[in-house]
This record gives sequence, C-alpha cells and structure tokens, in this order.
Amino acid sequence: SQRVVPGLWDSSPRPRMARTLLPILACTSLAGRRAPRLRRAATLVATGCAASAATAQPATGGALVRGDDSLMAPKAHGTTSTPVQERLRWDVDRATADRICSYNRHYAEYAGYYKRTTFIAAFSAAEGETTFYDSVSGKPLFVAPRGRTHDAFLAESSAHGWPSFRDEECVWDNLRAPT
Repeated sequence: SQRVVPGLWDSSPRPRMARTLLPILACTSLAGRRAPRLRRAATLVATGCAASAATAQPATGGALVRGDDSLMAPKAHGTTSTPVQERLRWDVDRATADRICSYNRHYAEYAGYYKRTTFIAAFSAAEGETTFYDSVSGKPLFVAPRGRTHDAFLAESSAHGWPSFRDEECVWDNLRAPT
C-alpha cells in the first residue's frame, strides 16, 4: 500500500514523522490526513545532499510507526526545538519550510509547490535513488524511488500535488505517524 507521511517526525523530541514533503520536497512538517494514507508537509523541504552511489542508504520499509501526542506539543520553536536548517535543497523557501514544519498542525504546503522549485529537474537528472532529509534534524526520512522508476515517482507525486512516498521508501527509524 502507499502511504505519504504527513509531517515526518523524527525520534527526537520534535515531531518529525510525516514530515511534510514540502519541507518541502525534501521533507518537513505535518500535513493533513487522507485515509488510508498520510501526507507530510515536509515534502520538499528536506535538506542535505542526495546520497551518492558510494554512500550507504538507510534502511527503509517495514510497518508504519505511530507516535503519541507529544510529537506536536509546543517546544522552543513551535512544535520543533529549532528552526529548519539555513540551506535547503532544491531552492526551497526557508520561511515557507519553517512555517510548515514548525508552526503548522494540520496542513502541508499547497499542492504543486514542489513544481516551483528545482526539485523536478534535479530529481530527473539523478541516477539511482535520492535520500530525502528532515529539514530540521537532517535525518534521512525517505529513499526514492525504490521499487519504481523516477518517472513513476514523479507521475504519482503530480497526481497527489506533492512528493509521494510509498512504505518501502520510508525510513521508519526517523518517522512517526500521528495517532
């Protein structure tokens, strides 16, 4: 089955699960929920670099991991301890990423935001898999495409309005789904 994690939260005190994809593309905060899948605002906001072929990829797949309500409890910077990192991939707007990742409890970035970044060109030009990182912690959240082609990933993302990740692409050690 397919599950797009809304808001991607890491296992740290900050909610990282379903970091919205926006977070942009790269992954960042909480998005809305759509049964039976979760959507994450951290969509594009992920930071860091795509892993090279020589870099070991994090383990992905497995069962969805639920988090408790403390994930979204108030913290030093909204629902996170710190703001998103200074330099985000794919020319993602930091203020937008921070708003979605740290000061948002219900929604992801607007549909199609990722198409206004350099994500599609960079992802299409990449060979192999791309690792998507949390925009606050820098932890890996997704590795894609896994079990499908780049074109299939982009087509599915276009249909949903933001990057869409399947269960086998989720790094559940660093993600939590809201209850």
